[in-house]
Amino acid sequence: MVILKNMILEADILITCDAQNTIIKDAAVFVSDGLIADLGQRERIHKDYSADKVIEGENRILLPGLINTHSHSVQTFLRGKADDHTLLDWLRQVVLPGEANFTPEEVYSSSLLGFAEMIRTGTTTTNDMLTSHNSDYGIKAAVESGIRTRIGKMLMDVDNDFPDIIKEDTETVIETARKQIDQYHQTQDGRIKYSLNPRFLLSCSPKLMNLIVETQHDYEDLMIHTHASESQSECIEVKKMYNDSYIRALKNLKALGSETILAHGIWLNKEEFEIIQKTNTRITHNPSSNCKLASGICDVVKYHELGVLVGIGTDGPPCNNNFDMFRDMRLAAFLQKVKHLNEQALPASKVLQMATIDGARAINWDKEIGSIELGKRADMIMIDIDQVNAMPLYDPVSHLIYSSSGKDVSLTMINGKIVYHDGHFKTIDFNKIKVATQKYQDKWEL
Repeated sequence: MVILKNMILEADILITCDAQNTIIKDAAVFVSDGLIADLGQRERIHKDYSADKVIEGENRILLPGLINTHSHSVQTFLRGKADDHTLLDWLRQVVLPGEANFTPEEVYSSSLLGFAEMIRTGTTTTNDMLTSHNSDYGIKAAVESGIRTRIGKMLMDVDNDFPDIIKEDTETVIETARKQIDQYHQTQDGRIKYSLNPRFLLSCSPKLMNLIVETQHDYEDLMIHTHASESQSECIEVKKMYNDSYIRALKNLKALGSETILAHGIWLNKEEFEIIQKTNTRITHNPSSNCKLASGICDVVKYHELGVLVGIGTDGPPCNNNFDMFRDMRLAAFLQKVKHLNEQALPASKVLQMATIDGARAINWDKEIGSIELGKRADMIMIDIDQVNAMPLYDPVSHLIYSSSGKDVSLTMINGKIVYHDGHFKTIDFNKIKVATQKYQDKWEL
């Protein structure tokens, strides 16, 4: 891939997602050495700067890359294999056995296919959970794809009716995680950051959770990323195992705080909401997954009223079937309107913030990404508005949330490098992925 030092990206409409929600028409952004060096009116940017390459922006909206705050790239090969199951059956019967039996090459190819879909549909940063075995191959896929990510192996040491192959010795789990932290954390010009990923309390002993918290304290900028209070049945089983409510159990384990992000957070009582607020713990809302698995509707409005940071996540292909953040943004808005019987419960402008700057804040990366501002990393996407679903276009933010889809993305830039443009991946051999995917599919059809 040719690396260009300077580029100018033009756009009919530039949505910055900065503190003032600035929108500029007939705009351009000057990118230098992977950073946003200037932005403003197209005429002025061209007057003040020369560039190695100019990306024309006719009929284009330019905005920050989307931030997927909860994904499972490694599950992509299992898309469509766990449909219409309840959460715990979904895990025990299909997803965990599928993950457990992946070869190293399948972990790599499945993860790479997931990252390709994210890049194609406008996600530039993801907070990703891998599997417990051969997770180095998933990290390798992230490195090669060019995506920005917090990523790490799945941490589990309790079988709890899960496949035996998934479970690892407690000390081995932490030893492997620490080796990966030393090898991958804060690498690739800061594009790859490690995360500690206990799957959920049902698969983690108190000893393992204590070691995870201890490990987090030994490193800088290392987050804990786990599932919590996703379904009622899960909460009941956690109560039996830990003799406490889900969030209280996490608090007692000292696993909450500003460096922890919880996926789902649906079934909380008043005290648990207050614990999340007081500990400054972050939440990732996964609307499509919650609907498909009939888990419930996360009360995003309640979290916002409490000042809790909430990002948007797609979860994995077995419980969503795609990584298109535009679908989840739209559904996030719709579900809150229905839940609260209020058309303005979660407006389009707030949803876009959740998928950009709030998502960056939720994973402690907002000083570098999440908005188009001077000095930030050049993580941006272009949306083609020369399409039937974009006509007429009165409000660009409303259009992005209610009318757009990932298929409208024409360009994805990460760290100032174009990784996808007009139907072509720049960092990924998509034909090679297709061959690997078909090979895995054939195993299921034998």
